[in-house]
Amino acid sequence: MATRPPADPALAHWGLREAPFMLDADPRFVFEREDHREGLARILFGVTQIGGIVLVTGDIGCGKTMLTSTLVRLLDGSGLRAARISNPPRTGAALLGEIVDALDVAAPGRTAARRAAALRVAMAGGRARGERLVLVIDEAQRLDRRALDEVRMMTNPDDGPGAPVVLLGQPELADRVAALAQVDQRVAVRYHMAGMGADEVDAYIGHRTRIAGADRPIFSERASIAVHGVTDGVPRLVNLTCANALFVAAGRGEQVVSADTVRDVAEDRAHPAGGR
Repeated sequence: MATRPPADPALAHWGLREAPFMLDADPRFVFEREDHREGLARILFGVTQIGGIVLVTGDIGCGKTMLTSTLVRLLDGSGLRAARISNPPRTGAALLGEIVDALDVAAPGRTAARRAAALRVAMAGGRARGERLVLVIDEAQRLDRRALDEVRMMTNPDDGPGAPVVLLGQPELADRVAALAQVDQRVAVRYHMAGMGADEVDAYIGHRTRIAGADRPIFSERASIAVHGVTDGVPRLVNLTCANALFVAAGRGEQVVSADTVRDVAEDRAHPAGGR
């Protein structure tokens, strides 16, 4: 007979049913950040009204993957078929290989030219059925010059039906694109995601703890301000800091997470015991 795992005493201390700050992209915990709303609006504008390349950049942990998941859900059933590539290979031929695989397209050969031709045929067939492809590439800073040029050619309607492409990546992606004039000229929309402001961090913490079962605020106002101060509002760092602060504060018997506990957690992360 299977046994249930023991209840987490830290979560029980706060009256939580589940952990509120898991790093997994659980749609139940999605918080509609202003940055995300603006990013989604710009992406959808570029994809549906302009075409070409939509370029979205942001630091590690700022929520690009969550934004990508939300975008794919929004496009589903809209007549736009999203092909999502995460952690793409560096080279053009390998990238095209992943795209044709994602679309279940049979490519007669392993060269970039043959794969690109097969993809064009598939895109034309989709257009005939009233379906338009949108390519979404996360972590696109990994792409080399040739792969970025293959992306550019995918948006080119002169060689058959083109597809809008959404490139999401770390800030260096913007520099890589800017260095390739032909690719840069295809960028129709650019957007950079920043961290959350202090008020947004406070709302984010409240939202996630309520979803997890809290019936009261469990971070003090000063604690929320401290979380913003030590994370710059980067969602992944907010989650890590808050998860550790809940654990430490429960061990200390706090009834509300204090700013001192948040700062102690941040200090421990910056200078772990026994570290060198």
